[in-house]
Amino acid sequence: MPEAGARPARIGILLNPDSGRVRRRLPALRRIAAALPAALLQEVSGPREIEQALRLWQAGAQDLVVILGGDGTLQATLTALLRKSAGDLPALLVVPAGTTNMSAGDLGARLRPEAALHALHAWLQGTGPAPRTVERAVLRIDGETGRDSQFGMFFGAGAILGGVRYFHRHIRPTGVRGALGPALAFARMLLSLLGNRPHPLLPAMRARLSTASDDWHDDWLLVLASTLDRLLVGCRPYWGEDRAPVHFTALAHRPRRLLRVLPALLCGRGAKVAREHDGYLSRNLDALELSGPEDFLLDGELFEARESIRLSSTLPLRFSTF
Repeated sequence: MPEAGARPARIGILLNPDSGRVRRRLPALRRIAAALPAALLQEVSGPREIEQALRLWQAGAQDLVVILGGDGTLQATLTALLRKSAGDLPALLVVPAGTTNMSAGDLGARLRPEAALHALHAWLQGTGPAPRTVERAVLRIDGETGRDSQFGMFFGAGAILGGVRYFHRHIRPTGVRGALGPALAFARMLLSLLGNRPHPLLPAMRARLSTASDDWHDDWLLVLASTLDRLLVGCRPYWGEDRAPVHFTALAHRPRRLLRVLPALLCGRGAKVAREHDGYLSRNLDALELSGPEDFLLDGELFEARESIRLSSTLPLRFSTF
């Protein structure tokens, strides 16, 4: 990977035309991208197209890959790059252009797609500042024998899947755009949580969680793991103090004192009020074994879990943002 601030030899732009912020401005984004020097534009709508584009470019350590899409587009790009990595990765410029842009936001992206491309053009021409850079590890998910690893920034199992399905079934069809839709689904799930009673959105998930030093077997409400510091709407539901790259939190089904604990938990202050004997776990980990769930969420995309899965992390990667 090149030094921070070094201008790339070549640029590959992955533009997802189905992403929330791209659909409405697609012609303008095409024009701006076409004007970038030494840039190759590829419109991609899924993991297979992203993999094909990266294979075609054969981007190296001195190159730059611009990712114009949401969390799912970034996840598919990371997976395609890290599965085939035989050396240094290209630099990765993340532009928040999807319906949900949780990863881009936590990595420091502030400009919308058109403004980010204009800023990229100015940097390449020597008339604007270089993008900001941040180093962050990426989750690695290994599961069924013979299936390739998946890579991403946020893992969820349990009730979090119910929230995603609620969004797709009840909110997206209403035409709500942008981050408001996922935020509404998140709020609906919080309302169900505050009742702390059986609810279709909050099923019990029987699972075993194992680390190098601990083992828990219980009915869980949800399991979260991420290398991001902040999640949707700025939540930080982790309070582990260990020095390790993966933030991990698990809530038992119907945990005690939820009304008191939940506000502090969401703000990253769970250590003050959340206790393991009440059903609240949080650690910073190097690896986690998870068996029991039939499916899981990775950066907004659903995957099957036919066998137990293992969560670990990569070495830190360098991400750039405007």
